[in-house]
Amino acid sequence: MGQAELGFVGVGRMGGPMALRLLDAGFPLTVYDTNADAVTALVNRGAKSAASAEAVGSAVDIVLMSLPTPPIVHAVSVGEGGILRGSRLKTLIDLSTTGPSVASVVARAAKERNVAWVDSPVSGGVAGASKGTLAVMVSCERATFPVVEPVLKTFGKTFYVGEKPGLAQIAKL
Repeated sequence: MGQAELGFVGVGRMGGPMALRLLDAGFPLTVYDTNADAVTALVNRGAKSAASAEAVGSAVDIVLMSLPTPPIVHAVSVGEGGILRGSRLKTLIDLSTTGPSVASVVARAAKERNVAWVDSPVSGGVAGASKGTLAVMVSCERATFPVVEPVLKTFGKTFYVGEKPGLAQIAKL
């Protein structure tokens, strides 16, 4: 068995370098972003392109998202055409900095769809994302952590802070 197939939504300033690290580590990757150039750069390195956030959630079991603002995180995860509407998705990892309230809302929506939620904001900026030296805070159900840790270690050092949605956001802030 090879590496887990992953999806990545939001492959811009932070997500792009993290997605490249996943590709370099050998993970098969399906990507989506509203910026076609960002997607093309990753496709040129071996990623597959998806037509929407929902399409990513229908293509793979584990989807990571790195998005710029809490309203965008909410819309892209739970909104119409969002990742959680995907038919195959089992685990959703949010690398964005959203604050604990959005994390709690999305975690509830994920649970309603039997999707494991991983709150995992990163610290260390674009340089850290490129070098794989980010601090990766993680809150999720204890049983989910061993599943996602090999993926998250690609970006830097992981810090498991507990099970409650939003705890990793608080730890980062």
